[in-house]
Amino acid sequence: MNPIAFAMTGLIFGLWLNAFNLLGIGARPAKEGAVSPTKTVAAAGSLVAAITLVFMAIWLTVGQPFGEGAPVNVLFAAIGGMYGLLWIGVFAVQWFNLDGRPAGNLCLLCAILQVLHMIAVAIVVGTVGIHVWIVQAVLLSYVVLLLLFWGLFYGKVPARPVGWWGIVTCITTAYLLWFGGGILPTP
Repeated sequence: MNPIAFAMTGLIFGLWLNAFNLLGIGARPAKEGAVSPTKTVAAAGSLVAAITLVFMAIWLTVGQPFGEGAPVNVLFAAIGGMYGLLWIGVFAVQWFNLDGRPAGNLCLLCAILQVLHMIAVAIVVGTVGIHVWIVQAVLLSYVVLLLLFWGLFYGKVPARPVGWWGIVTCITTAYLLWFGGGILPTP
């Protein structure tokens, strides 16, 4: 399987479960005294996203031969690694019920880095073609989500808008899964 398709599948799992949790869907324990569903979101969503994104980053760094596509591999390894590490932090916040503000600070840093990555995509891949522009739109959707999460962790943004934008990023990530992952030919 293409490592991008694998990572985007895991990322969609993380985005979907976290979005539903933020929207309040299945967010309360099934009965009094039951385990919080946030732990399930942490394990089945956030940790899965982290594992698959880190796997992609490692695969693109050492699993493919360096050559003609190396700058693209390095760029997407950096992006995947950045998000994989962030999702590890989110997993820890959810699983151990930690203060989320430091994770919010990481979201803010990742938003800044994502903008720089978008500039790098334009330099490495160029700006010609609908596929490149859609990929940039997907990357921009993550910048918005990161800023929303920063606001959520600091109590400045309510959970529901973050949840709805999480659903949007599931849809945009599906583009990377199907087209960036090589399942369908790029437009």
